[in-house]
Amino acid sequence: MRPTFMHAPEDGARFVQDRIAREREEIWAALEAGGRVYICGDGRRMAPAVREAFMSIYRKHTGASDQEATAYLEALIESGRYIEDVWAG
Repeated sequence: MRPTFMHAPEDGARFVQDRIAREREEIWAALEAGGRVYICGDGRRMAPAVREAFMSIYRKHTGASDQEATAYLEALIESGRYIEDVWAG
């Protein structure tokens, strides 16, 4: 579990997507091992930025296109390995 709070930055990671980018190697290893992702927060700004961060990790490690990265994220969502509990702010 890696909580991130914008009002209490940790090592310069103020936003969730910053923490994901910083810990991308560990996150990629967890995803490859079947890990699950649970995102909770703002659905208007945070959630899209976090989805992009995960697609960026996928593109970086596989050389995938934007379309392939989108399909990867959609597959994670469909399999129940990427779950969002977000609200419009």
